[in-house]
Amino acid sequence: MMMAPSIDDWYRGALEKIKEEVRNTVDADALGRDLDEWAQYFVSKWGLELIGADFGAIRLEETTVRGHPAILVAVPVSSPDATVEIIAKHGLAGGGQWVGFDYSTFHNRHADHFCQVVSQTPSEVQQARKHIEEYVQSLNSSIENANKTFPAQVRQIVTKKQEAVRAKHRDLDTLSAAVGIPLVKRADVSTVIPTAVRIKKKIVPLLPPKSKPQERPVLDRDNFDTVVEIIDNQCRQFERTPTVFQGMPEEALRDVMLSSLNSVFEGAADGEVFRVLGKTDIHLRISRGDAFIAELKVWAGPASLAEVVGQLLDRLTWRDAHGVVIILSKNVDFSGVLASICAMLPTLPGASAPSFRKEGANVFVARFALPSDAAKQVEVHVRAYNLYTARPSGRTA
Repeated sequence: MMMAPSIDDWYRGALEKIKEEVRNTVDADALGRDLDEWAQYFVSKWGLELIGADFGAIRLEETTVRGHPAILVAVPVSSPDATVEIIAKHGLAGGGQWVGFDYSTFHNRHADHFCQVVSQTPSEVQQARKHIEEYVQSLNSSIENANKTFPAQVRQIVTKKQEAVRAKHRDLDTLSAAVGIPLVKRADVSTVIPTAVRIKKKIVPLLPPKSKPQERPVLDRDNFDTVVEIIDNQCRQFERTPTVFQGMPEEALRDVMLSSLNSVFEGAADGEVFRVLGKTDIHLRISRGDAFIAELKVWAGPASLAEVVGQLLDRLTWRDAHGVVIILSKNVDFSGVLASICAMLPTLPGASAPSFRKEGANVFVARFALPSDAAKQVEVHVRAYNLYTARPSGRTA
């Protein structure tokens, strides 16, 4: 019997895909990315998490196999991110395959369960339970072992790329000096869009940095992270008490966010500030030459995402590196809203589809060409929050 693909096979394949993506990364992007953040992005994207199996909730279902009575033994399983789905889709084995056993039988009945169909006898049921338990243990052992070496391997790939670009630039500098002719490199760091948002553990008031000449002033990454975290904390409060905020219109919800920002930035945050082609919902001036720009939208279907992203792009200039879209959903089926955003964002006009990434369950990022300057790209961060509640809470009813 053919051996089932293993967890180790998954990680080997992941490393090859990471090498390919890093190899195809333009020099400017490779140099402009923070080494730790770039490596962590790949680890988060491709790494697997340990699986939890709830044997206390194991259940039996009556079924048939080729017309003969049988029992389906089903154990609920879960994991962060998409680990269970990945294992089920590829029929992954753990540390090796039991001789004569087909791993695909675990995954052909329920997406969130490991299942096995056996004859209707106590011994067969107990054996199925044992097989599932051994399978979970084998998977988790392999994942745990792989995760000990995977981050270092990813970091090595990323480091090698950056070192190669720097070495190439040194050679070009030597060539330019030898012939006495200036050389223009393609890796212009001033055009680089920073990597993924890294949320800081503490929110601290920001002091305006000293202005310094630069070709393209951009919002400092730490400042950007802090503003995003303040907004995220406020929107999580919306989610914790949805009955308080569900009835508020868009403008009122925006004003609550501005209030949170101004408690830190001492009144520097404004709404309805005219910028480029219209008024922006949230405008926060950090220092001379840089600003935080965000647009807010109450979800009204996929068309509302296209509308708000278009509004954001119309309010950004060539000096901006990134902008934020805040989606507030008052609809039932928030999972459907997230799925729509995930599917639609990389297809919007001006989007660079290969740049799309999902950074969290409700966080999506993609690069867009500016409508006013197609040669310049900005990074659009979309964050969605759920304000839906089926009925009023006991305190407000």
